[in-house]
Amino acid sequence: MISSVANWDLDRRSITPGHPYGTATCDFQQNPGAYTPLAAARASNDTAVAFLQRWTDAQVPNRAGLIGVASAYAGFSLILLGEGSCTSAINLGPEITPAQIFAEAKIRFDTAVAAATRAGDTQTLNLARLGRARTQLNLGNSAAAATDAALIPPGFVVNIGHDATVPRRQNLVFIHTRQSNYSSVDPSIQALFAATRDPRIASTSSGKIGSDGKTLIVYPEKAATVTAVQAVAKFSEAQLIIAENFANIGNLAGAAAILNTFAAANGQPAFNPNPLTKAAVISQIIEERRREFFLEGHRLGDIRRYGLPLSPADGTPYISGGGVYGNQSCFPLPDVERVNNPNLAKP
Repeated sequence: MISSVANWDLDRRSITPGHPYGTATCDFQQNPGAYTPLAAARASNDTAVAFLQRWTDAQVPNRAGLIGVASAYAGFSLILLGEGSCTSAINLGPEITPAQIFAEAKIRFDTAVAAATRAGDTQTLNLARLGRARTQLNLGNSAAAATDAALIPPGFVVNIGHDATVPRRQNLVFIHTRQSNYSSVDPSIQALFAATRDPRIASTSSGKIGSDGKTLIVYPEKAATVTAVQAVAKFSEAQLIIAENFANIGNLAGAAAILNTFAAANGQPAFNPNPLTKAAVISQIIEERRREFFLEGHRLGDIRRYGLPLSPADGTPYISGGGVYGNQSCFPLPDVERVNNPNLAKP
């Protein structure tokens, strides 16, 4: 929404491989990085695991626990790369597809599950299981995903903590909306909240116009402070994975029962379509995911996995910066990777 071509390109889906998303770091708040922070997180955790695997338990206290944590977070870095990137590369390797990225993520989660089990680290074990379930869902293996998801206990959650003063650790949604008026809650979410009052997508008008001179800034209540936590993984995700597998195997009543726990918990009408069909169940799962994971980094992956239409549609006039909305649904491999990786074609 702000008066910057780089931000407009993100918003209207017209980014190029030279866009700052490829090179910016966690400290860049106006144009936050995506590729470099995720690639660096994956690499640093993989490196830590490689060293830990060379040593013994006698040399490193809680070695198995450390391997579990680092492997789990390497896996989540790969999940986000796979869900958001058109292609990627690992350790100066060849260009690989999202499916290949997810396969790499599964390797990390397998390692994390084994290590956390040895360490007796239940929290990391559940984090790794849920990460592996998300990975399996991305790979089209809903039965395997549901097997892991069924092991996640009620109330389970792992949050990202934030810091009030260190820029790289501040809640960036808060910075972008409430503090700097860089961006606003999407009008579709505004309308949905007005119609449903679903607390998961609550938003409030600031009464301010953004720096594009045209957009009313609307704040999400989910990021009301600079230190507001953001969920990495939580029990509700496991339940929706189970519901999706139920739909796939024909247990529509079981899926509907899970969906109705979400409706009841958030003051929404019961899910009771007539007839109860797989299409209706999947549609409601997609809707619940949109609300339950609002601002938690799932929506782009869902758009790609379910083949959802882009909104606004390709070709719609872009009011803030001119031009029209594009048809991008993933981040292209950035020039920074091509320039520095000898195994890739140069830009």
